[in-house]
Amino acid sequence: MSLTVAAGDALPSVGLRASDGYLLNLRSFVTKRPALLLFFGGPTLKGPARRKGMKAIEALVAGHERLREAGIAVAGISTDSERQQTDFARAQELPFLLLSDERRSAVEVLGVETVAEGANVNVARPIALAVDRDGTITAVIDPVDPETLVDTTMRALSEPLPRTAGDAPAGG
Repeated sequence: MSLTVAAGDALPSVGLRASDGYLLNLRSFVTKRPALLLFFGGPTLKGPARRKGMKAIEALVAGHERLREAGIAVAGISTDSERQQTDFARAQELPFLLLSDERRSAVEVLGVETVAEGANVNVARPIALAVDRDGTITAVIDPVDPETLVDTTMRALSEPLPRTAGDAPAGG
């Protein structure tokens, strides 16, 4: 499976359960302020994919204050259950929401690659979407480099989308 969205696309409307118990629509979540949505192998994933996801989560925890001050919301999304997400968020003391895509509706609509381990399905590798407050994806961050994730996000949400060949020049 490969991503079905790119920079410049509208974020699809998908409802997910948040670690705070509420049902959130991804599209409505980002209309309040720009956001970084990190799809990662959740708490039940094992091996190298889990380590990559954990490093991305740790980078967002470390850079959360900078992102918050810039007005950027953060949400982590995995295919684990709401209960697993809540327990994980509490154990890691995460300063941002985790969203459960247990039914895999978001990963399927977006084309995020998943991997199965028995009956358990997880995001295969971390992928991040920077989304502006209008719900437009400004950047697909793939691969996710934990060391530059916060800076890449800040840049993606502060710079305008590049013009395409069909766009008219400004003022004309």
